[in-house]
Amino acid sequence: MKQTLPTSVVPADMQRIREQMQDYITDAAALPISFICGGERIKGLPARFSPRVKEERKGDVIERTFTGKDETGLEITVVTTEYTDFPVAEIVAYFRGGAQNTPVLRDILAFDGKFRGRRPVLYHNTGDYYSSNGYETRSELMEPNFQTHMNFAPTGGRACDEAFPYFKLQCEGFGLNIAVGWPAQWKANFRSIQGGVAMQAGQEITHLYIRPGETIRTPRITIMAYEGDYARGINLWRRWYFKHILPRPNGKPIPKIMHASYNGGGPEFTESTEQNQLEYIQKYVDSGLPYNCWWIDAGWYDCTLPDGTKFWPLTGNWYADKKRYPIGLRPISNKLHQHGMSFLLWFEPERAMRETDWVEEHMDYMLYGPGAAFYLYDLSNDEAADYLIEYMDGKIKEYGMTWYRQDFNCEPYTRWINNDEENRKGMTEIKYITNLYRFLNTLRERNPGLMIDNCAAGGRRLDLETMSRSAPLWRTDYRYGEVNGYQCHTYGLNFFLPLHGTGIYGTDDYNFRSSLSSAMVINWEITSIRGSIPDMQRVIAEYKELRPYFYEDYYPLTGLGDLTGDDVWLAYQLNKPSDGTGIVVAFRRKDNPQDSTVVKLRGLDPQQVYSVQNGNDGKIAEKTGKELADGLTLEIGEAPGSLLLKYGPAEK
Repeated sequence: MKQTLPTSVVPADMQRIREQMQDYITDAAALPISFICGGERIKGLPARFSPRVKEERKGDVIERTFTGKDETGLEITVVTTEYTDFPVAEIVAYFRGGAQNTPVLRDILAFDGKFRGRRPVLYHNTGDYYSSNGYETRSELMEPNFQTHMNFAPTGGRACDEAFPYFKLQCEGFGLNIAVGWPAQWKANFRSIQGGVAMQAGQEITHLYIRPGETIRTPRITIMAYEGDYARGINLWRRWYFKHILPRPNGKPIPKIMHASYNGGGPEFTESTEQNQLEYIQKYVDSGLPYNCWWIDAGWYDCTLPDGTKFWPLTGNWYADKKRYPIGLRPISNKLHQHGMSFLLWFEPERAMRETDWVEEHMDYMLYGPGAAFYLYDLSNDEAADYLIEYMDGKIKEYGMTWYRQDFNCEPYTRWINNDEENRKGMTEIKYITNLYRFLNTLRERNPGLMIDNCAAGGRRLDLETMSRSAPLWRTDYRYGEVNGYQCHTYGLNFFLPLHGTGIYGTDDYNFRSSLSSAMVINWEITSIRGSIPDMQRVIAEYKELRPYFYEDYYPLTGLGDLTGDDVWLAYQLNKPSDGTGIVVAFRRKDNPQDSTVVKLRGLDPQQVYSVQNGNDGKIAEKTGKELADGLTLEIGEAPGSLLLKYGPAEK
């Protein structure tokens, strides 16, 4: 039967989450955590831990805190969260040492359980790795006869580096969205079993004892159940994400962002100066273009090499270059605030180069690897974390920043493992991530209204825990403006992350539409030959009209898998149930021989007559929702080419 359920919550959704997760979040013995101690696999909180539970209602969630302690003094606390407005449940566990060191605990799993359902298909994503194939969604049939076993983990210690901590398990009639919240080296294993799928997820390596008074935590596991097909699962997740995950500075949604910048004419922002920044801010203001944020990226600090050249990766001098910004960056933010604009500034405090102030003054805060060109700032050290909090809080206030942009252009994992003591494997990573959370939380608490832009060599740290504290305004460092990749990244990321940004590199329709996303960075200069001000005004006006569609429902229309080829048609739909309107964005790549393709629209009222306007030629057709769902022909006469369709209820 064709799926006609709305993308809002229905009672069947809540029934599905109870069927899959009720015992896991309400019964101490059935809690889905597990670990090995003394050769024994312990699951849940067994009776010998004398478990007790406290239940508390907090707004739209019911939080249950299970606590138990065994004869060795090991105390385990498991917090389960049950949402009352969405079919979502979450689990996170904490382990605390007693009067003496605990026994060695290994293979600690934040989730070790089973999901029941017929003919399960696992959808997974490739993550970000400087490729047009980044964020590519793939699927695997998990039938028991195939004995399918799928293992996932990122590369090098950043959550989304060649893997993605979000999954969709689609069964007959319903599905599950699954997220592993951990911005470091997580793992997730899925194994087909009779009647469903077994899943294990947690930190990839744990083999450690816990010292007296010491506490460690697991990744957070989030499970959403939904009735219907995988497309409905996409949109129920998006609605939950907008309400419960997306940060709300000062209790308000993150403002819709339109960034502008000028780098001074050199590599990154190494040639930026107080003078040219103030000059170009005024040029953008005078242009009448509706920018609301000014972006200064890498290279504004003192990054001068011994030969006098500037090299932006020389990180570790976290103060404005005195030759280019004699009195710091406050003149920049003051001018921006006068014009009602916010100020975004780039930092990368987790990586420090030799012969910089941070390394010379705080060597005891650095982790170093053999042959490496840089140091990793040791957030596993509480004192180092405290110093970073105070320092960055001071810079936010001193420079008048509205957005704090944090990048992370290195793989930390070998530093963590090499710094672990004997029988303490995984401990450095745990402490590092715990203090990373504390750092981000404290900056937000001390600076009401502060927004955090999360970057890690592009989008390599987009796990749900980090997303609850930040927004990814630059989703990948993949070849800037390469249209095939940009189209595919939008297509794949929208499955789980409704808010993400990238740059626009041209004012023609094909480039502009290839870069469409919910947050845009305008990579033009006012004087650029890539577009006149009237061209820019036209494109930005169109973007402002289209942007609201990214904040409701999304449907991929041209399949899954590798869509990067030059012979591909790619199309997606953004639908607004709030007013019955929507858009279709489509691309015919340069080597595709077909001047048309057929797609089936979703989320429409079958009886409603819709007016469909072709954004290329202005032609308007009227079709019922049923006709659009049965098949809509998209036509692009020349390749490469793009098409934008806008639809809404026809006037009676």
